[in-house]
Amino acid sequence: MRLLQVIVPDEKVDDIVSALRERKLGVSTTKETSGRGDRTLVSFVVPADAVEHVLDELDDVGLEEDWYIVSIDTEFASYEGVDEVQNKWAKTPNRVAPRTLRSKAKDMRLNDRSFLWMMALATVIATAGLLIGSPAIVVGSMVLAPIVSPMLTASIGLVRDDQRMVFDSIKMQGMGLGLAVAGATVVSWLLKSVFAVPSELAVANMELIALRFSPGLLSVVVGLAAGAAGAFSLATKGQVAIVGVMVAAALIPTAAAAGIGFAWGQPAVGVGAVVLLTLTIVAVNLGAFLTFKYLGYEPDHVDRGVFTTDGVRRTAALAATIIVVFAVVGAVGVGTYQQVIYERSVNTATTDVLQQPAYEELGVVGITAEYVGVGPLFDPSTVTVTLSRTSDRSYEQLPNELARAINGRTDEQAAVQVRYRDYERSNVSNAATVTSTTTPARVQPNTVLGVEA
Repeated sequence: MRLLQVIVPDEKVDDIVSALRERKLGVSTTKETSGRGDRTLVSFVVPADAVEHVLDELDDVGLEEDWYIVSIDTEFASYEGVDEVQNKWAKTPNRVAPRTLRSKAKDMRLNDRSFLWMMALATVIATAGLLIGSPAIVVGSMVLAPIVSPMLTASIGLVRDDQRMVFDSIKMQGMGLGLAVAGATVVSWLLKSVFAVPSELAVANMELIALRFSPGLLSVVVGLAAGAAGAFSLATKGQVAIVGVMVAAALIPTAAAAGIGFAWGQPAVGVGAVVLLTLTIVAVNLGAFLTFKYLGYEPDHVDRGVFTTDGVRRTAALAATIIVVFAVVGAVGVGTYQQVIYERSVNTATTDVLQQPAYEELGVVGITAEYVGVGPLFDPSTVTVTLSRTSDRSYEQLPNELARAINGRTDEQAAVQVRYRDYERSNVSNAATVTSTTTPARVQPNTVLGVEA
């Protein structure tokens, strides 16, 4: 429930009160005593889902944008017919009022100092979690990171034509995630320098990091869904804080992985993670923007257009921002397209090889390809194929066959490594009463054969 208070000129009070009572809302009026005797405070209780509709109806009977209007969260309300009103609006799919949406988004924002400190601390925690291989610590960093706020405010600003909100949000996103990557690089280098972790750590083969330096279609899907979920939560009664963890899950560990890659001198990991990070940022913003548009949010006539400028300096700043944004999005789009095509070819080549009768006992657990990139800096790419097997049989030629198949299909020089996970299968003594199951008896994640073609 919301308690709305509006200061209304006396000549409009009857029209406003009549419209509210037609909705069976609890209404009270208080004559102003501030010295101006021509105004009245109208207070009324309304379900949160009905705020936008009620304000629209009041606009039709004379409510002005510049009147004093305040909305207050209400624990409960008691008046005749309140249950009927609540039940009606509880069953009606609605969204929060545009004015409420803008206010909620602005309330979510931290000041620059608090935001940057929280991003830095979350990145330190994520970096430590990735290096020691602790998913629980990485999850903790996601909870701390306040990145969801600038993501949603940017989308709201675009939909509502709020130029200041858009550019402030873009600045916050750039500063926050730039600090995250730089901070992760510094922290990783310090930990490596003092031998808190082995300096020869194979970071590209660490499970939590290997998942975060290869952009692909699934990353786009995750980003779009996370952005849409955040927009729905903000525009309805959802829990934005919970969705914020989801958004941070797609960004903070990836920023930490980029810093680790740079600190360990592995540009394929660092640049691949940066591309994945940027791709996810674009997807989250796009998902939120499209969702707000779908929910019907449009600019107010009082809003300043996003691309409206006055003065040469502001025009130049706007033009520079647009050029940078489009350049980044274009570069990420090209890099992601290349990686998607490469990974699809790798998957196809691997499938063709494993369909041979000699390898019919092997099952694919996962395929990871490093970011291909552009130029010799990223050549060769490492492809890791993880397979399951139920015997200790050796497949010494498999890495070579996979390398030839992948190189032939992609025209890239790939270093292929094969990792096996061994299982023992239980015997089924009575097929009529016992269901066959596969139980992992032992796992050898470090059983690796490697070849570079």
